[in-house]
Amino acid sequence: FSTPTGKFELYSTLLEKWGHDPLPQFREPPESPVSTPELYMDYPYILITGRRLPGFFHTENRQIRPLRDLHPEPILEIHPEVAAREGIREGDTVVVESPRGWARFKARIFQGMDPRIVSAEHAWWFPEETGPEHGWDRSNVNMLTANDYDSCDPAMGATPVRTLLCRIRPNAQAARGGNP
Repeated sequence: FSTPTGKFELYSTLLEKWGHDPLPQFREPPESPVSTPELYMDYPYILITGRRLPGFFHTENRQIRPLRDLHPEPILEIHPEVAAREGIREGDTVVVESPRGWARFKARIFQGMDPRIVSAEHAWWFPEETGPEHGWDRSNVNMLTANDYDSCDPAMGATPVRTLLCRIRPNAQAARGGNP
């Protein structure tokens, strides 16, 4: 193993050397129902991001027509209870908002998830749109994530791109290509 001890390390000697806890531990995300209950009142869903799709690799291959025919739009998976509560039907355009921004997705109603959670695909852009930007910000889940210093992991510097708070709503104007 490529570690200072040459062994698999549960106790990280490098993290210890750098002044961080050398043992794995759970730390509540900086934005969650527990760590920011006041924000949770306005943003009542936990958004997870980064779902991978066969055929696409991050932002690659969106321009390949047969792959886009199989998966033409970015998807937001939501539980049926959430869909009913928010007035969302299968295939509706949904606006997902966080304190930092918004993005649009097509709703997929999915029974196999916790009703407190919504799941958005990442890495979308639209090569069929004209202009140099190709709609990169229309369904970019990273528009919702925090990237300020205070939200970064103190040991690794990573931003919390996998879990944050959001609210969702159907949006007929967004379905026609306008702003939410």
